[in-house]
Amino acid sequence: MSLTDIVLSLLFLLLCPSLSAQHNADFTGATLERVDQLQLQNNTEGAISVLKTAIGRTASPDDLSYLYAYQSGLYVSMDSLLIGKKYLDLSFENARKAKRNTSKAVAYRAKAYLNNILNLPDSVVKDALTGLKYLEGDDDDLITTYNLNYLLYSAYSKWDAEEKMEKYIRTCAAYAVRAQSPNLQANANNGISSMYLARYRKTHRLNFLDSSYHYLNNAFAIYQKHPGKVSGNTLVITCINLANYYLDFDGTGVAERKQKAFDYLALAEEKLNSKVASADKWINVLGIKSGFAKLEGNVSLAERYLLQGLGQLASDGGNYFKLEYLVNKELADISRKKDKLKSALVYQQKAEELLKKSFDEQQLLNAQKLEIQYETEKKDQQLTLLNARAAFQKSQNYLYGGIAAALVFALVFMFLSYHFKLRYSIEREKKIQQEMEEGERRMTIQIQLEKEEQARLKAEQELLEMKRQQLEKETLTNSLIIAHKNDMFRQIQDKIQEGDTGNIQKLLKEELLMRADFEDIKTQIQELHPNFFSHLSEKASQRLTSLDLKYCAYLYLKMTTKQIAQLLHVEPQSVRMFKYRLKQKFGLDKNLDLEDFLQSADF
Repeated sequence: MSLTDIVLSLLFLLLCPSLSAQHNADFTGATLERVDQLQLQNNTEGAISVLKTAIGRTASPDDLSYLYAYQSGLYVSMDSLLIGKKYLDLSFENARKAKRNTSKAVAYRAKAYLNNILNLPDSVVKDALTGLKYLEGDDDDLITTYNLNYLLYSAYSKWDAEEKMEKYIRTCAAYAVRAQSPNLQANANNGISSMYLARYRKTHRLNFLDSSYHYLNNAFAIYQKHPGKVSGNTLVITCINLANYYLDFDGTGVAERKQKAFDYLALAEEKLNSKVASADKWINVLGIKSGFAKLEGNVSLAERYLLQGLGQLASDGGNYFKLEYLVNKELADISRKKDKLKSALVYQQKAEELLKKSFDEQQLLNAQKLEIQYETEKKDQQLTLLNARAAFQKSQNYLYGGIAAALVFALVFMFLSYHFKLRYSIEREKKIQQEMEEGERRMTIQIQLEKEEQARLKAEQELLEMKRQQLEKETLTNSLIIAHKNDMFRQIQDKIQEGDTGNIQKLLKEELLMRADFEDIKTQIQELHPNFFSHLSEKASQRLTSLDLKYCAYLYLKMTTKQIAQLLHVEPQSVRMFKYRLKQKFGLDKNLDLEDFLQSADF
């Protein structure tokens, strides 16, 4: 496993909600302190149970805002997004009635965390900054301030905005010290280490690598000073990162590097065996050991370590399809190096089965994300409509009040003097005319509201259609990849049956170089949209190459920058640069989004 994979797992861990007992209410404070201890022990189910009990014993909007926010974060961290969204709504419902600003801030923290999982960095920044505004000049909840700053760091890291990243991760480190939380201090040091590692990978400047190693050692030193106050997950990730440093970057002899790395890995294994850290990290631990075995030329030992990792995942009973897929791919590669082609084929077939399961699992997660986004947009539309109706009702009440006052005034005026009867009659006619005009205005507003209701229903239908099209496109992409893999397996099986094993190595190497056949994808798109590629060429102001058409096809299928980069074996930055050149070839304004252009084009 590469250090990049370990750093990514660190980021996901740090984005999980850190809990604290810093709350004014004694009961709620004690509850959050208990939840904090359970989280340090990696007991998420126990933490949820404690929160449910506490929710049933309080009616305070301030306390409920906190309890529901933390409950939402825990469910989101377990990929139960719909349940997490339900508790997030309850947190905001209570936050609107809460007296303290910290109760509102913690609701926005939970919302920003959900949007981070939904990969909506713009929304993360907006919600996190809103939460920080509620906490300005207030030090009652330093933990929530830390979390909001860390979510900002995470959002800007997706945009590779180095200045903003450093600003917010340094702010996190300062608040972790002020909060006197060793666990958050260790997490902040790991975050700074990850930032410097990313800079080293971009520039290859050794001072950045040294800084990354320095902050990893700081995180480990904090654990040594406060062993009972740093979570098992935080410690295991710190040990894995240090061991990976000795595997990939240390310049000393292999035996010395191995000894140092294995000392850290032994501590990580101790925590994993004690169940105080998540089981998926076994793959990182045993993957590093496998890497050292490869350095020593002992591929059989490397294979045994990887098989041991698969056994640990199986004994945990969770769904780790993506990790198992990566390990089986690595085992297939080792079998090819040992010239065990049948074993390599078995591992490859298993990897493809796991890849399909991973796709299915991701589709379920994507369905949750789409439903949450749809419900959010729907509620926003309903809120807009309710505000319009409230404004109309308010103006209507003012009108009725004005009419009533005018009538009373007219009656008093009539009784005061007979000589003013004529004037009163004229005034009454004016009022009647106003009522008629107002009735017409009310009728016009009512018609407008009905039109808006029709427009809302139409928008809901369009959203459902967009959701269906998105799922169709994802299914098309997945089916193309799986069909290609199945065809490769049939070729290999035919070669084995014919006794022609000489070309199997060639077929496997070609498969590694061509993960997906663009011509198949192109044929599928042309069947659905026959004029797609010819219209693209007509719309372009410059000649489009075959690579240009390939990128356009992937973008039309709504593949992300990361997915395209993985498929073409390039850096995400290269994909972004290519998209910029495509915009130039189509003559698009810099403010116009290329993906929106491809989706809205009439093909």
